[in-house]
Amino acid sequence: MVFNPLPFPGLFVDLSFVMMALALLLYARVLGGLLEVARRPPLDSMVVIAAWVLIIAFVIPDYLANALFAPNLSANADMYQYLWLCHTVSSFGLVAAAALVLYPSVSYYMWTR
Repeated sequence: MVFNPLPFPGLFVDLSFVMMALALLLYARVLGGLLEVARRPPLDSMVVIAAWVLIIAFVIPDYLANALFAPNLSANADMYQYLWLCHTVSSFGLVAAAALVLYPSVSYYMWTR
């Protein structure tokens, strides 16, 4: 079994999503302060959860798919199943993180409009 630790297109995508998760953590801090000033319920914890979901449910399975399963497609036909499983999990993780960020953002917009 071949392990490619630097799958270049996939590695850049995964690093960019880690940076996006860090940006979400900074956004959660700013949103928490703004919600405190507006005297609204603290919804910033949902954004923090979204950042962790993005890392755990998107970055890790996508990296495994690009580094472990994609280089071994010619060696074993079962790798296609693992590859698509990892990509499916990462897609659902991305959708879940987006939904977790959307609700507090829209709520803050509606409250301060």
